[in-house]
Amino acid sequence: EMVASGEARKLAKNPAAYFIERNDGLRTTLLMLNGVQSDYTFAAKVKGMDIQSTQFFLSPVPNVTYSACLVSKIEEMFRTGVAPYPVERTLIVSGALESCLTSKIQNHARLGTPHLNVRYQAPKHVNHARE
Repeated sequence: EMVASGEARKLAKNPAAYFIERNDGLRTTLLMLNGVQSDYTFAAKVKGMDIQSTQFFLSPVPNVTYSACLVSKIEEMFRTGVAPYPVERTLIVSGALESCLTSKIQNHARLGTPHLNVRYQAPKHVNHARE
């Protein structure tokens, strides 16, 4: 509704769209719509299904809940000596974002990302915020 009415276009501060194609052929689009949406949202077209979507609510500032959950995982790592989730996940997310921003300052050039050619397996145990 916000898109159809033109409201999103009015509210977006420095909007950006990044098109990402993975080595396995999966194509994704990262939209940065500051001023329109402050939570994290996700939508996907899945063959044979309706569009799948979800919203990850971010609590208002100060974001104490998020910080407490992050600190809990840091404490767990110090206690056990083992990272609570694969570091590859952080590398992939931060590396992809860095490449998107580099592309932007290089006049939206298509970039290769050999630094993101890492194996990642999602952990069986889900680390959702529970605190």
